[in-house]
Amino acid sequence: MKTCPNCGERLPDGVERCPNCHTEWNNPLEAPVRKGPNRKLLIGGGVLAAVVLIGVVAAFALGGGGRSPEKDFIRIQQELFTDRMLDGLEKGLDVLGSGKFDSDLTLYAWVDEPELNRLLENSALQLKIDLDRDRLILDGRMIFQGSPILSGALTYDKGQVGFCLPEVDERYYVADLSKASSDLTGMDIDLSKLALPEISGKQWRALAQTYLDLVHTAVTRDNVRLEQGQAMEFQLLGGGFTGDVYTFTPAAGDIEEMLVKLAGHLRTDKELRKLVIGLMVPQALEAAFGEEIFDGVDPEAELDRALVELADELEAEAASIGREVEDSGFTWTLAVEGRQARLIRIESYGEALVYERAGSEAGGVEEALFGDEGGLIEPFLRHSYVKDGSVSRGTVTVDAGYGGSMSMKYEIDESRKSPFGTPYGTYSYSYTPLDMAYSIQVADGVQGGTDHIMTIEDCGYLFDAPFDTLALTLNATEKGTAQMPDGPVVDITNYSQDELEALFETLGNKLAISMTMLMFQMMGAYA
Repeated sequence: MKTCPNCGERLPDGVERCPNCHTEWNNPLEAPVRKGPNRKLLIGGGVLAAVVLIGVVAAFALGGGGRSPEKDFIRIQQELFTDRMLDGLEKGLDVLGSGKFDSDLTLYAWVDEPELNRLLENSALQLKIDLDRDRLILDGRMIFQGSPILSGALTYDKGQVGFCLPEVDERYYVADLSKASSDLTGMDIDLSKLALPEISGKQWRALAQTYLDLVHTAVTRDNVRLEQGQAMEFQLLGGGFTGDVYTFTPAAGDIEEMLVKLAGHLRTDKELRKLVIGLMVPQALEAAFGEEIFDGVDPEAELDRALVELADELEAEAASIGREVEDSGFTWTLAVEGRQARLIRIESYGEALVYERAGSEAGGVEEALFGDEGGLIEPFLRHSYVKDGSVSRGTVTVDAGYGGSMSMKYEIDESRKSPFGTPYGTYSYSYTPLDMAYSIQVADGVQGGTDHIMTIEDCGYLFDAPFDTLALTLNATEKGTAQMPDGPVVDITNYSQDELEALFETLGNKLAISMTMLMFQMMGAYA
């Protein structure tokens, strides 16, 4: 996505002429022939510059400072909301889209009942994970009072699956999943081609921005009104401010034209098709399961047909939707104070969704989102916070209906994050009217890694438990230590169904005996 070098209009890639000011920039002008200075031209140029300067000053004095209300209306809200959401989308998809996760996870527990807590001391569940798109190692173990009592591993590597239970059977059983599945189903299957799709957060963000920009074309200089120096009152936060008010009131034709543009782009958007197909990975699925997996349907052709049908329907309904928007009395009001958004009100059919924002991040921000049905206020969310650099402290309260509400108090440092991407700090949650409360603390682990500590109060009352406080600690390391099992390898690819059933029955019986012995061991320790 780029902007016009002349007027700043956002433009899709590949456009060489700005639809707003008609500037062309990819056609270089012929370099002028250098000549000696011409006094008449210099004088004329000076007069022209003076005239232009006077015109600019007059525009600022008489015409609202040379501002473009329709562009300000979009830009201010883009900076407040859209850019933040797109940032989160890009970062989240980049993490998920890498298909990689490498960490040791260890879960500990603590309760305020001494005898139970004695059992939990030096006891843990551990899971080591090494994931990389087309291979996976899961290595788990149960530790009781400092001693590993049960462990197991599950592996997958380009179509080969394996498992072991060392305390039950030292052998590492492996199978070519493709051949085993083919033998059982009679289908020619190649699972070695399967892999998690690669997802680019940057590409998906650019795609989302493209469609947002198309929606923004409904906002024009003819349907945005700017009123400066208006006194405004907050309905929910209380108090008020003096600022500029932008009111967007689209006509039916504005909405229709925007929807037609949207439909036209949907018909030919190669980037959208490429990204969606990338999620489906049809080539890998066909390689694994054969072309019959799609029952004779070409996924790319089917996607194209669906998008074209959507575009046709959108275009056919564009005029009707435009009339309905206009008839509903739709208005979108933005009130700003010194370029800071203070109030957004979206109204239709006499009902409104309202956002209010007061204060500053350094001194404290108050935000509220609520419904206004003919003067009847229905709060949805309130948020207050203070920000100092990367550190934020605040409270979020969400209305849960029927007189209930959920609240979260937090103090976090966004410059430090756990392997799960969670900012370091404390998060305290409460829910009324049940008086349920719990908290999560994210901090450096005592022995390395990051601790995620969830503490739940009043467990005896809430869950009829023999203790009141439960603390669960999940430690996650930045790098994992999962390794392939090292026991004797047994290939069970060619096992018959009877042989497989006999193997799993034997392993199941041994596992049941181990678990029974563990229960007796725990009961003896608790007695």
